[in-house]
Amino acid sequence: MRKIFFFLACLLLITSVADAQIRRKRIRRNYQSRMQRIGEFSYLGSAGISSYFGDLKQSINLWAKPTAGAGVQYRIDRHFQLRGELLWYRISGADSLNDPDNTIYDRNLSFRADNFEGSVTVLGYLYNKYSRVNKPILNPYAFAGLGFTTNNPKAYYEGEWHRLRPLETENVSYSGLLLTVPFGIGLTYHDVFPRFDISAEFGYRYTLSDYMDDASTVYPAQGSLSSPLARALSDRRDEFRQREGRDARYLGSNYRGNPGNNDWYMISALKVIYTPGAPARRQTRRAKF
Repeated sequence: MRKIFFFLACLLLITSVADAQIRRKRIRRNYQSRMQRIGEFSYLGSAGISSYFGDLKQSINLWAKPTAGAGVQYRIDRHFQLRGELLWYRISGADSLNDPDNTIYDRNLSFRADNFEGSVTVLGYLYNKYSRVNKPILNPYAFAGLGFTTNNPKAYYEGEWHRLRPLETENVSYSGLLLTVPFGIGLTYHDVFPRFDISAEFGYRYTLSDYMDDASTVYPAQGSLSSPLARALSDRRDEFRQREGRDARYLGSNYRGNPGNNDWYMISALKVIYTPGAPARRQTRRAKF
């Protein structure tokens, strides 16, 4: 009987010690999470410029257009955040803006698109924003993820903007919603105001389509197109010839686009990030570089 009581007492003691250790580790882990603000939400707004790279652009010129957006960030680790963002952006392209000696100049195609992008990206920061020593003022980061964009190219013709996708100017039906792969780099400045940061960001979007500009393959037979408007906007070389008062040098070419290269677009923006409840940061410290 004594042996049984002794065994039960030892078992109770061991259980109490183990439980105390577990509680101590949990308290330490919760304290560290609170100090590092794991699970923290931030909210952002952005404004910047966008640019397109595709069949109607044969140079590195930006042809910058406006972009604006908003989003939310979630702190999942000391160096990583998850961001969801919705952007409006405009892109455009025109053969007439290229070098007149380029073979696409007389093709005379052009477009403009106002699109919306939604994305989820992971941001990896070089430094821990809430480090207790050498808190960073400037914090470089990189990001990558997945997203989608609407695809709504339009062309200006006879005083109006016409949607090109429904016209099927190459006898091809392409999607109005595209998968994108956003990636890029940025730099965050942490010392703006308490609870506010500012980021300067530069990023590319690779798309799985060659039809953001409505040009990809060859000129279809005019009789196969659905309407006079589709025929007019499919082949605009005669329009160029009449406007310039001379023959187009490449009027006989069947080249309308390059199906081997998908379209890209770029977004560069300034982002203002607000973190509710974030502690006020000390004004005197040294960046860790």
